[in-house]
Amino acid sequence: MLVITSADHYLGHCITSHLAQHKHLIPQMRVLCENKRPCLNFGYKGIDVRPVDYTNTEQLVDVLRNVEYMILAVGDESNRVAYNENLCAAASQAGVKSIICISHVGAVGPLQDYAMIEEQVVSSSCQWTILRPDWTTQHLHLWAPFVEKHAQLPLPLHPDTELCPIDMTDLCSVVQAIVLNWDHSILPVHLDNEHDGQVYTLTGPEPVTAKELVTRLAKATGCNSLKYKAVRPMDTQFYLEQLAHDIWFDARIKQEQRLIYNDPLSKGAYDYSTRAFSLPTATLIDTMVRYLDWVRETSSSMCVPHVDMLLSRPAYSVDRFFQENAINFKPRV
Repeated sequence: MLVITSADHYLGHCITSHLAQHKHLIPQMRVLCENKRPCLNFGYKGIDVRPVDYTNTEQLVDVLRNVEYMILAVGDESNRVAYNENLCAAASQAGVKSIICISHVGAVGPLQDYAMIEEQVVSSSCQWTILRPDWTTQHLHLWAPFVEKHAQLPLPLHPDTELCPIDMTDLCSVVQAIVLNWDHSILPVHLDNEHDGQVYTLTGPEPVTAKELVTRLAKATGCNSLKYKAVRPMDTQFYLEQLAHDIWFDARIKQEQRLIYNDPLSKGAYDYSTRAFSLPTATLIDTMVRYLDWVRETSSSMCVPHVDMLLSRPAYSVDRFFQENAINFKPRV
């Protein structure tokens, strides 16, 4: 049995959608959530959807019994540290064999909530693997409304600051490579020894500067008038908070929710990577602002070839993301 936590948040939802493409795996999948609505389609497809109270250790122990793998998809809840600490404690009590923790590369910097969760994973009685993804390329969906209106991409980075963003499809593929056997046919009982106790840093294939992001986006959209705009961290925070009042973005989210509700989870479709999914929570906004500010000050986003090693292929570039989603970034004429 495989359990995925926080399936009602973007990361957990993407991982569930990715693994559910293997139809033979669905009877062995269970997802945990606080809000069942984003997970209704999973239930219709045969996945065991369990609404839980992450503060109720007894309930968590019950839903984690007879589980081989727990994918700790750290969500964007305001009290995620306590939630994930409880999940780790419950996993030890329930006899979960392995934990795959999806942390953040910022755990070694300003994002100490991720560092605290990692400590709980390492101190559990389970086998473990920790994945530290860099900034996710799909976060750029949140900037599509601004690009559409102003033909500018505003980020709290110097124009020459480099990022190594990872595509969500690659992140989900890495999880798949760790929990499934080589031909994706079975879910092994134990974590492979080569992954046990390992920490992998997941990045894109090459560094790209903030200004280069705009150049590549302009190429994908065919709009050469796109400009980069360096802004303050507080400006980014304000913009993301005000997305809740953007009627065009609200319409997009509602349309995507309808698509999610009817998603066939077809093999090879990876539709989850084309969606903004929801409005950013206060926790997600704070995480992104603090991480990007850290990168601006320290140039700490550096490419690491772990994705290539784990997938035996190059990681996807931001060019692929822009080409697939160009329609959402084209300035309105």
